Amino acid sequence: MTNTVLITATKQMIAECRAAAERDYLSRVGGHDVIFGAEPDERGNLPRKLFRGARVEFTATGINALLDLVFEKVAQGYKRCDTEATSYGIEHFVYLLKPEAEIQADLVFVLREAEDELRARVEKANEEIIANTVAQRKAQVLKEREEAAKAADAALEAELEAEVRAALKGGK
Repeated sequence: MTNTVLITATKQMIAECRAAAERDYLSRVGGHDVIFGAEPDERGNLPRKLFRGARVEFTATGINALLDLVFEKVAQGYKRCDTEATSYGIEHFVYLLKPEAEIQADLVFVLREAEDELRARVEKANEEIIANTVAQRKAQVLKEREEAAKAADAALEAELEAEVRAALKGGK
């Protein structure tokens, strides 16, 4: 048997996972997107998921509408973020951070989801460790049985040879 130990989610792993999830949340615009690390379906499409993000994109037609929108959202508690505002013709796109209360409410779900994903990865790794250990142990047991069978076969052959020799020498 090997001395392999199963993996457990340590406090440090959980803290790192939570910090990464919070960092990703604060730098992301919320919305549905594909999961790039997932397996595609039979048509080659990647699965989609709702990603929560602290940044919100707002659109306004015309500069006056943009100013009105920004003033309204700032009054509601939205804050400026470092994503640049852009415009295409008369369409203006501005990115703002959600109010702190919304961010804290979202973080509860984001952090719980990140911990659940970490625990699922740990469980999957443990299942792989168990499967590999079982395969190694099975190979070892089969090898031991094969060696025992060879030794038993050699002992039987030696016994039979001695018996046949004794019988043939005694019959002269």
